[in-house]
Amino acid sequence: MKKVIIADDSFFQRKTLQDILRDLGHESEAVSSGEELLDTLNETHDCIFLDLLMGGMSGIEVLKELRARESKTPVVVITADIQKARREECMELGATAFMNKVVNKDELVSILNNIFN
Repeated sequence: MKKVIIADDSFFQRKTLQDILRDLGHESEAVSSGEELLDTLNETHDCIFLDLLMGGMSGIEVLKELRARESKTPVVVITADIQKARREECMELGATAFMNKVVNKDELVSILNNIFN
């Protein structure tokens, strides 16, 4: 069982991801902002799901801070709309994978298999 932390300002998205992760046998924790993610993240988390567009600190800002902290935790960026330039910026900042909203369980399984195996 892996421990995943989810940062998304949408309750629906957090709940959907948590339900899928639970069904897959993983433990999850959910926060509603980038600031809360950075305050909560620790070495027990095996993966981060990060929304790009949140109130307060954006996902890009969180990626920059994770890079400054030299975090090795894989980050899956989740977003409703991502342009090529934004995707490239996220990859340069250390994102491991991308998922489009609304979350697709098969896509999530594939991404997690690539990260954890």
